[in-house]
Amino acid sequence: MRIKSLLFAIIIAGQSISLFAQSDLKARFDSLELKEQFEYVYDKSETYERYKVVKIATFNLLKQNSVDSINIYKTELKSRNSKISELENTVAGKDDKINLLTNDLEAVTKSKDSMAFLGAEIAKGVYNSAMWGLVFGLIVLSVVLFLMFKRSNSVTNETKHRLNEVEEEFETHRKSALKREQKLARELMDEKLKHKF
Repeated sequence: MRIKSLLFAIIIAGQSISLFAQSDLKARFDSLELKEQFEYVYDKSETYERYKVVKIATFNLLKQNSVDSINIYKTELKSRNSKISELENTVAGKDDKINLLTNDLEAVTKSKDSMAFLGAEIAKGVYNSAMWGLVFGLIVLSVVLFLMFKRSNSVTNETKHRLNEVEEEFETHRKSALKREQKLARELMDEKLKHKF
């Protein structure tokens, strides 16, 4: 009976040591990255001829950690792909908004740089050029008409002046002709009176 209890105590101690070793190994594995875990397993495995012998518990722990890491990477990859899709959708939405705002800006710029004149959209530069051309044309036309009026006015004044001179000359000539005629009529009357007597 003593032997049985000693044997039972040895088995329990062995199991405890094995569990302690596994928990110690698990604690070490959890602190290492996956690549370092493979290196640890390789270093701690025994060599038999050309082969490495790995303990099943270590292999199972490495396998579980590898699967867990792959699952974490897959989850992270899905999460990142989801974020990338969201960002692409956001970028596409922003691109649409940018295009819409660009079109609105072009329309506002076009409406700002143009104006409606007689029902047609005309660029402000063309409108300003046309209006200034019209103003300068009217100024030139006014100057030409003023000069023509001034010339006509001076011609009219000179013509009036000549007319007055001609009228005065005519009046003088008429008066002198009237005097001559009266003189001749008197002389004729005198001659008639002389011949009558």
